Amino acid sequence: MWERLGCFNYAPTYFGTSFPEVTDIRENKDGTLTLTVDAVCSMILCDDAVITHELTVKFAEDGSFRYLGNKILDDGLSNIPEYQYRIVRK
Repeated sequence: MWERLGCFNYAPTYFGTSFPEVTDIRENKDGTLTLTVDAVCSMILCDDAVITHELTVKFAEDGSFRYLGNKILDDGLSNIPEYQYRIVRK
């Protein structure tokens, strides 16, 4: 059974309380944009980036965009905490 995470079954982590900050935008030859994004945490790490990743998108004429990919840079994968399951086994 699926269970919503809340006060009694979830302990927030520095990763879960981070917010995105775009630090660079690169225009690619194929018309796509690659944004360098830091996941910044103000809770524990003094506004440092928990991870940095590159997000690649392509904008359409109507202003919408299509997600094309995401690449975690450097050693960022080691900073992502384990998934907290929402399934309750009885």
